[in-house]
Amino acid sequence: MLNQRIMKALRIIHDTLKDTRINWTLGGSINLLLQGVDVAPRDIDIVTDKQGAISIGELLKNYEIKKVRYVETEKIASYLGKFEIEQVEVEVIGEPRIKTTNGGWAQFFVPKHRQIRNLEGMRIPLILLEDELKAYERLGRKDEVQKIKWALRRE
Repeated sequence: MLNQRIMKALRIIHDTLKDTRINWTLGGSINLLLQGVDVAPRDIDIVTDKQGAISIGELLKNYEIKKVRYVETEKIASYLGKFEIEQVEVEVIGEPRIKTTNGGWAQFFVPKHRQIRNLEGMRIPLILLEDELKAYERLGRKDEVQKIKWALRRE
């Protein structure tokens, strides 16, 4: 399960965002673990839209390492900010897109496609495993792809 530092950081994030209108979910390894995938998260990824990333960046200003800004790599483009809460790295990823085979960009965060998980009194929004699977496949992360497929077969 989640270590104490990650749980404390997650509680701060939850308590900061719970009464806002920001559309956010957890993504990446913490999302996978909370849905039964055998991974060991070391950070927290908050996935949202562009405006959500900017708003979350303002709300988490006291924890900021890198201000939210547009970043583009060979495979991924997003509005990205880095924070440190309870000694845990937190990335805010707004409007994430993945490079397609034809060189275009495809958005992989669909705000309406998510589930809510209750965790120690918190209502945590999570990206669906099927959507995470597609993203990890596009990124070529074979180990995670196999673990996600295994978790989906168990459901």
